Order: sequence, then structure tokens, then C-alpha cells
Amino acid sequence: MNPVQAHLALNHLPVLGALFGLGLLAFALAAKRDETLRVGLFFLVLTAVAAWPVSLAGEKAEEIVEESADVSHEVIHEHEEAAEPAAWAAYALGVVALVGLVAFRTRPMPGWFKGLSLLGAVAVSGLMLQAANLGGKIAHEELRGSVPAAEEGAGGHEEGEESKEAGEGAEGG
Repeated sequence: MNPVQAHLALNHLPVLGALFGLGLLAFALAAKRDETLRVGLFFLVLTAVAAWPVSLAGEKAEEIVEESADVSHEVIHEHEEAAEPAAWAAYALGVVALVGLVAFRTRPMPGWFKGLSLLGAVAVSGLMLQAANLGGKIAHEELRGSVPAAEEGAGGHEEGEESKEAGEGAEGG
């Protein structure tokens, strides 16, 4: 597996981890369930851990992908500029979550810590989603707005399938 494949395979982990952790924290705070809150914090720790290999693979993938003529250096740079603060925010929140899990393991978590964790999870989730959106534009031309809307529907799968069926009919009959 090369760095591009590794980055593409792993890059969903910190994004989904942050969103799942956020969802668990929000549910836990609404339902007043401290055990669920702890699970949400644990997911934020895992998100921080997952962000590290994604960042490492991304750095190496950049070197490979930049050599391709099909990829805009500007699009790669925008993704990198969004991914770096997202990763650092995930690392920081992961440390906060871990400290909270250890410091409050035998006593209730104070409200300020719960609020701080939720606010951090919202921020990290937003940063991760922005980085993911920009990363998707690297390989998906249609997300960059390069494909005019009128051309998107023309010549799609339906037409190709009809041509394929017509070719099969000619061969079979």
C-alpha cells in the first residue's frame, strides 16, 4: 500500500471519530449520562490518535500526487492548509479528553469541563469536515466546479448502457 492509498483509506477515521464523539457528548449532556460522556471522550482520544497516521500519510501522498498533471497544486495546498489545524485541534482535544478521563475517573465531571469538551468537539468536527471537503476536491473534478452543470447529465451512464445493450444485441443476433 502506497502513501496515497493509506491516506485515502485512513482519512475517514478522524472525521467520523470527531462527529461520533460530538454526537455522543451531545446525547450524554442532554440525557445527563456520564458513562456515555466518557465514551464520547474516549472517541475524541481515538480521533486524535487516528489523525496522526492520516497526517503522516498525507504528507507523503502530497509528494506523489503533486507529480500528476491532473491535480491542481492550489487544491492540494488548500486541503493541506485546512488539514493541519484540524489535526492539531484534534490532538489538543484528545489530550483534554484524556486528561478529563483520568482526572475525573472517580468523581463527577464538572459542568465547565463538559461544556469545554462539547465546544471542542464542535470545533474539531467543523475543521475536519472542511479539510475533508477540500481533500475530496483533489481527486473529484466535479466537486471543484470544473464540470459545467449542462454537461453532467449529458452522456451519463444511461446513454452508455443503451449503447452497450445495442452492441450486445448486434453481437447476439
